[in-house]
Amino acid sequence: MTERTFSYLTDQLRSHAALHPGRTALVIDGCPDLLYGEWDRRSEALARGLLAAGTSRGTRIGIFFGGMDWADYAVAYLGALKAGATVLHLPLALPADELERRALQCELAGIVHGRTVPPKTSAVAWTGTLDELSAPGETPVDLVHSPADAAEIVYSSGTTGLARGVVVSHQNLATAGGPPSVMAHDEPTPMVASVNLGITASATTVSMVLNATPTTLVLAPPGDADRLCALIEHHAASTVMMTPNLAVQMTRDGALGRYDLTSVTTVATASAFLHPPLARALLAAMPRARVIGAYSASQAKPAVTIGTFDPARPMSAGRPAPGTHVLITDEHGAELPAQRVGRIWLRADGAPPRNRLDAGPEATGVPDGGWCDTGDLGHVDDEGELYLFDRETDAVPTPAGLVSSLRVESVLLEHEAVADAAVVAAGPAGVAAAIVPAAGATHDPKLLAATLAAHAKDSLAPHEIPERVLVVDELPRNDLGKVVKRLIRDRLTASAAGVTPAPTASAELDATGAPS
Repeated sequence: MTERTFSYLTDQLRSHAALHPGRTALVIDGCPDLLYGEWDRRSEALARGLLAAGTSRGTRIGIFFGGMDWADYAVAYLGALKAGATVLHLPLALPADELERRALQCELAGIVHGRTVPPKTSAVAWTGTLDELSAPGETPVDLVHSPADAAEIVYSSGTTGLARGVVVSHQNLATAGGPPSVMAHDEPTPMVASVNLGITASATTVSMVLNATPTTLVLAPPGDADRLCALIEHHAASTVMMTPNLAVQMTRDGALGRYDLTSVTTVATASAFLHPPLARALLAAMPRARVIGAYSASQAKPAVTIGTFDPARPMSAGRPAPGTHVLITDEHGAELPAQRVGRIWLRADGAPPRNRLDAGPEATGVPDGGWCDTGDLGHVDDEGELYLFDRETDAVPTPAGLVSSLRVESVLLEHEAVADAAVVAAGPAGVAAAIVPAAGATHDPKLLAATLAAHAKDSLAPHEIPERVLVVDELPRNDLGKVVKRLIRDRLTASAAGVTPAPTASAELDATGAPS
């Protein structure tokens, strides 16, 4: 068993600030930099104010920031932790009813916010900005948390249903020598990242900056592939952190060819599957780079598998990091042998489990031993390497067998006419694809459907080739850049029922070209 040690994020910030207060922690595009000393000082002021206002150990406080408000977000995060509070990360785009649901479910006391005021809700007693809530003083606050105390609450992406909350302890949040610090950045140049605020990824980004060897992180506007590439070139960055959706944008919009990205040696992706054609496009523009993927789940961290993209093993999610274990089971929780596809479970040595705020499908068929369900299907080979098959809710059942939407999408994305693709179930026994045509490619659904069917026949079995094709301008995505496939399924269902669809798609046809 791998023994894990940890250091509180609050202690790490104080240590960095004491050793190098004038060093830059965050370079925020278009905004002032955040220095370690300033970060520590401002978070102490917020902690003093929260404590004076009655915050006690375990009080749950939301932080509500968006856009490029990284400095205030980082200050609010660490300030609330220093006050002994449990932090709930709230994205700016959260609908009012969902914010209220989370506030009630988490029993929030109040919300710290930035320039944008959160929607009014009776679920919290107070809201306030950093300036309004901070208190002057010179003496550092007493840190009273323990390893088992709840540090934060993060919610899942909600792509397959209602977003679900997970309570994370301090010990789980800051496990030294392992995840979330999956990339040991020892280069003299800064890292560059593009991450939305208020989600699991932004919380992980802050903790990574504090967990890793003191480094500088350059933050690009979220979702702006062109600006991300410009910042990589400007800083001659060696490490880039990005979502697979940004790889789609870089490829589709031509940003990969407009900038010199040859300084990059590591591309780190997470949050979703990076389709092999996109990985190959990144490597073509960054010839010195490795594309590294971290596979985990919000409730399973710090358990993680780490893999380097290999064209010979395109569906590989890598091998377990030290202290991580992988289990594949059937729907009843019985272990399956190597090469058999089943449910993927993760577990980390020495790490307490992350607790869900509510029960879900994984409440049934749970194997003994503290395993965490990822919601994915996959298999391990004889060497223990993990291979993804699909999200359990996205795999397409057909009479000829279960179809991996990820594999079908990868084949479709290889065609020059396809800028983006998502594969879903078409009715009870078929496969459908939503396609964003590439620039200059035909938008004629009959021609596109026939072209893709001919392209796929050499790579896919007949039952894997999409029977229905939906031509769309954009795929529906959430704040993480993940495709919300249930919206595509809803659109297909509405179209089949003769209901006028929302103006996302231009046409839908069978792969043969006949109107569906």
